[in-house]
Amino acid sequence: MRIGIDIGGSHIGIGIINNGEIIEKVEKEIYKNESEESILNYIDEVISEIIKKENTIDLIGVATPGYIQGSCMRNLVNLGIDKLDFGTIVEKYKIPFHIRNDSKMAALAEKRYGTLKEYDDCVFLCFGTGIGSGVFINGNLLQTNENLGFELGHMIIEKDGIKCNCGKKGCFETYCSIKRFKENAKKILKIKEISSVELLEKIRKEKSNPKIQELIKNYIDDLIIGLSNIIDIFQPQAISIGGSFVFFKDIFYERLTQEMNSRKYVFNKEKMPKILLAELGNDAGMIGAVL
Repeated sequence: MRIGIDIGGSHIGIGIINNGEIIEKVEKEIYKNESEESILNYIDEVISEIIKKENTIDLIGVATPGYIQGSCMRNLVNLGIDKLDFGTIVEKYKIPFHIRNDSKMAALAEKRYGTLKEYDDCVFLCFGTGIGSGVFINGNLLQTNENLGFELGHMIIEKDGIKCNCGKKGCFETYCSIKRFKENAKKILKIKEISSVELLEKIRKEKSNPKIQELIKNYIDDLIIGLSNIIDIFQPQAISIGGSFVFFKDIFYERLTQEMNSRKYVFNKEKMPKILLAELGNDAGMIGAVL
């Protein structure tokens, strides 16, 4: 048994994992500028409770945004945190642990257990607070020696566009993260406080609203720009899209695939990859954390 911890841009998921299967999990929303102490205390409490019930834990794995420096997670821009030192809470348990990039670990999980199992050359994209990514060539996850690399969410799709949390302007994720789409939908619908589930239902009911239709069209247009760049650079056999995007399947997916296949958006249309919805959803990071 292993403990997988996924620290996202707006939530923490912690689960007991056995051979890619989640036996039990808990989740908690976190907010930008929430204190390091608050986040670490929550993780510590959950780990402690799990270990009291399960005495067969042989690894604690953490999937985190930002970059890793020893036992620290650094530059978590979507949380407004510069440094989160996981080692301060886990070392006392005397259980082996490792920390790895969340989107890369989610990609590994989807490659081993999900939609990308059959493909050697493929790309995984995780849409949520931002856009995380993992790229496989000849079955191997592409990684640099020292730096994070392959941050496809931070390629520019709009010159001098919306400012991203990374400091640049016009990043792919500033236009196509699910967080950005939901923020824009709430403005159109004049809603301030609403749960993600309720908002999704509201959007479904308002699909005939011209402003919502325009919002969806613009989102799909921007998404296609990002995808077409990725396809031309890597020529993947398949692209799997996960994270919160999977909950919007009926709103985005059919229209996206129709648009991609009906017009020439890529250099070599004969090599158009399959656009797939990730099977593991938001659990991919948690599962990948222990691989």
